[in-house]
Amino acid sequence: MPVPEGSELASTVSEFLTAYLTGVGESDRYLAPGVRLAPVDGPRYERVEVEQVSADDAAVKGPVPKNGTVAGIQVQVRAVDAEASWPLAYSLRMSARDGRWEVASVDAGPESAGNTRARGAGVVVSAVPGMGRSSLAAGGAW
Repeated sequence: MPVPEGSELASTVSEFLTAYLTGVGESDRYLAPGVRLAPVDGPRYERVEVEQVSADDAAVKGPVPKNGTVAGIQVQVRAVDAEASWPLAYSLRMSARDGRWEVASVDAGPESAGNTRARGAGVVVSAVPGMGRSSLAAGGAW
C-alpha cells in the first residue's frame, strides 16, 4: 500500500535513509531506543532520492498511531555518488512512539537492481520489545 508523500512516516523514512547513506545529519535520532545500526560500507553517497515508500498496513496513512504500533515498510531509493546513480531497496520495520515514527529494524537491504557496487549494507540489532530477532542487512555476515 503506497504511503502518501509528505506524511509523517514518509518524511521519517526519507530523512533517516538520507542521513544514514550520505552521512549528513544524525541517523541515530531516527532509531528506536536500543537499536544500533552498522555504518555504511565504503564512501557515503552524495545524494539520496526516495522514489517510493510502501507499507503493509493502511494505518500508516493517517496521523502517527498509538505507541507500539508497528508497520513493515518497503522503500525504493536512488542513491547518487560521483560515479553513478544506484537504485536500492530497503525493508524497514517502523514503530510508533510518543507521536513519531522510529526505525525499529532494517530487515534487508540494500538490494541493488543488478549492480554489486552498491554500498550501505549493515547489521541492525533490534532491542525493541516485540520486534523479534535481530536483523541482518544484505551483504553482512553473522
